Amino acid sequence: MKVEVQELGPCEKRLEIEVAPENVKKELDQAYRELAKKVSIRGFRKGKVPRPVLERYHRNSVEEEVLQKLVPSSFEQAVKDQGLRAVGQPKLDDINLDPEKVLRFTATVEVIPEIPFQTYGGWDLTREIRAVSEADIDRELQALRNQHVELMAVDEDRPVREGDYLLINFEGFHEGQPVQGSKAENYALILGGNTVLENVEHGLLGMRKGETREIPVSFPEIHENKSLAGRDVTFRVTVNEIKERVLPELTDEFAKEAGGSETLAELQDKVRKNLAEDAARDARRALHQRVVVRLIEANPFELPPGMVAEEVQALFTDLRRHFAPRGGEATAPQLTEELRQHLQEQAVVRIKRELLVEEIAKREGLTLDESELDAELSRLSERMDQRVEYIRRQMEQSGQLESLRHSLLADKALDFVLGRCTVTDLESGVESVPAATNPAEP
Repeated sequence: MKVEVQELGPCEKRLEIEVAPENVKKELDQAYRELAKKVSIRGFRKGKVPRPVLERYHRNSVEEEVLQKLVPSSFEQAVKDQGLRAVGQPKLDDINLDPEKVLRFTATVEVIPEIPFQTYGGWDLTREIRAVSEADIDRELQALRNQHVELMAVDEDRPVREGDYLLINFEGFHEGQPVQGSKAENYALILGGNTVLENVEHGLLGMRKGETREIPVSFPEIHENKSLAGRDVTFRVTVNEIKERVLPELTDEFAKEAGGSETLAELQDKVRKNLAEDAARDARRALHQRVVVRLIEANPFELPPGMVAEEVQALFTDLRRHFAPRGGEATAPQLTEELRQHLQEQAVVRIKRELLVEEIAKREGLTLDESELDAELSRLSERMDQRVEYIRRQMEQSGQLESLRHSLLADKALDFVLGRCTVTDLESGVESVPAATNPAEP
C-alpha cells in the first residue's frame, strides 16, 4: 500500500492512498466465492456458477461490497503506518477501482498534533491545605447520627413540627376538579427536608394526626408536570402518621454499632484521620489544577475542532442529565451561544490536560503498578466499608476500573511535574513552610 500525506494544517491531513492490486484481487476472490455459495442462476447448480457468469450479473454489487470493506481498513492501516492519531470520521473522496484492480482514494481527516513541549516544571507553587477543626469532626459525627436516626411514633396529641417524619395523603384540585398526577397516599417525608413544595411544607406545620387541610399552591408556567404548569392548585392534605426522629447519643456503644470503633474517642480519631486525608487529597487536586494551567500556558498547541465539538456535546449532555432528576426536560438548560462558549473553554482544558499528561507519562516512562491500584482499592474499601474484592468486581463490571487506572496514572504524571517545582505548603492558621525545592527544566 502506498500512502502520501499532505499537510493541510497542524490538525488536518490529506492522505492519498493506493491499495495494491493483489490485495484487491484477494478480496474480490473471497467475495465471489461467498457469492457462489448462495446465488442461484438458471442453468447452473447452486455453488457451481462460473466466475465469469457471476461477474456478468453481479460485478457492480461485488465491487461495491469490496470497496466498503477495503476503503475503511486501508485508511486505518495507513493512519497506523504513518503514526497519526486520527479523530472523528475521515472525509473520503475520489474512490476509484481501475481495470487493473488498483484501488485509489483520498481521505481528509483531523489529527491530534504532536505536542511541542517547552517545559514542564521549574515553577513556584503553593499547596493550600485545609486544617481540620473540632467543628468539622462534630459535623461528621452529627451526619453519622443522622444516618442512624430512629423513628418513634408520637402518642401524644401534638401538632406537626419541623423535623417530624410524616405519612400523608394528598390530592391537587384546580377549579374544584382533580388534577391528573397530583394524588398520592401514605407519602413519606421529613418536614423541612425540601422533598415537597415549600408552600405545602409550610402548610403542614401545626397540623395534627388525622387532620385534613387545604393548601393553595401557584405553579410556574414551566413545570415538569404539564397538568400543573401555570395553574393555581389547591392540595387537600391529610396527616396519617407523625413520628419523631430520635438521634442516638454519642457513646462508646454508638461508636461500636455505627462507626466500627471500640470507643467514641477512637471513632473521633478515625473521623479526624479521614478528614485530614480528604483535606490532603483536596489540596493535591487543587495543586494539580494549578499545574495543568501552567502546562497549558507553557506549551501551546492547537486542537482538532471536531474533537473539541465532540467534548462540548459530551459536557452538555452531562449537564442536562444532571438536571433531569430535578425538573426534567422543562428545566434543563438550552445550548445558548454563551453556554457553548463556556463549555468550549472547559472542553479545551480537559482535552489538553489529558494529552499533556499522557505525553509526560510516555516521555518519562511512567506506568502504574498493580500495587498502586491495589492501594487505592484498599483505601476505597476502608472508606466505603466494603470488601476490596466486591469493589473491584463492581468497578470491573461497570468499566470504572480502567478509568481508575487512567486517573491514577494521570495523577502520577502530575506528581512527577510537582517534583520538578518548588512547592510551599500553606495550612489555614499556620505560617507557610517550604515543602520541597527542586526546580528543573526538561
